[in-house]
Amino acid sequence: MVDRSAILAYAAITDDYNPLHVDEAFAAGTPFGKPIAHGMLSLNLVWQSLRRAFGQAMPIALDVRFVRPVLQDTRVTAGGHRRKDGAYDVWVRNGAGDDVIIGTAWPAGSVARKPDQPA
Repeated sequence: MVDRSAILAYAAITDDYNPLHVDEAFAAGTPFGKPIAHGMLSLNLVWQSLRRAFGQAMPIALDVRFVRPVLQDTRVTAGGHRRKDGAYDVWVRNGAGDDVIIGTAWPAGSVARKPDQPA
């Protein structure tokens, strides 16, 4: 659950007090209607999933897109699946099942290559 306490804790750790994240009155006047989580707060869920899957053999590269914001008080899940080339499609989804982050992770030792990586 990405609740107010998680957002405020992340703001304190990163010193990012953008009112869109921390000021409920300000955020109420935006198209979102309430505060949104910092993008990197949600992305940390992907890193936690990768850490559980790979232990110390963390991916050498991660390429993601932030598709939609995570509203305060939203339950999110992170996951992914292995592709045939050894890379992983990864995602974070909100409680409605909508993607909020999508991307690809390339594990260390993988034969998969990032598109811009020379052979």
